[in-house]
Amino acid sequence: MRLEIGSGEQPAGGYDLHVDVLPLDGIDVVCRMEQLPFAAGSFTGLRANHVLEHQSWELVADTVGEWARVLAPGADVDIGVPDARCRAGMWLAGDITTTEANYWILGGHSDREAHKGVDERGVPRWIWNAHHTLFDPQSLRDVLERCGLVVLALEPEDVCNLRARATWVANEGLGQNGSEDRLHDRE
Repeated sequence: MRLEIGSGEQPAGGYDLHVDVLPLDGIDVVCRMEQLPFAAGSFTGLRANHVLEHQSWELVADTVGEWARVLAPGADVDIGVPDARCRAGMWLAGDITTTEANYWILGGHSDREAHKGVDERGVPRWIWNAHHTLFDPQSLRDVLERCGLVVLALEPEDVCNLRARATWVANEGLGQNGSEDRLHDRE
């Protein structure tokens, strides 16, 4: 089984299960990205394309650790995030306006149907599209490796985006957040 996290309005082909925090068409399971309702070692592949930046920077390591928990040994991992350092550099160089920098760096825009209006609790839906973590190549590599993933490739993609391809190697002595004292959390 292959898992896509944060599938949004257009779940990707090649994945058996699509999860998102929003109950959108094509979503199989509605859940938070840091609380996956699956058994350890359930998936041979995981994709998270432009979702990790929507997590609080304080929870990113625990979130990636949770993703690793549900992976089988040797599982392939595909993670895409914006390169905030690249966008900020474009803004500082005057290549994009402050409005464009806000759009690309902070997110929170409501130009997609899933992010318009409010939910049943009155929470504006644009909040699900806001960015709460900034990444550059080194920070992305650091969090993946801290959580026991072996980074096979980390490259720029399109304009100011990053694509990491990694694999899960079990029993690396790391827990969910990269610390040995959390190793038992994987069980």
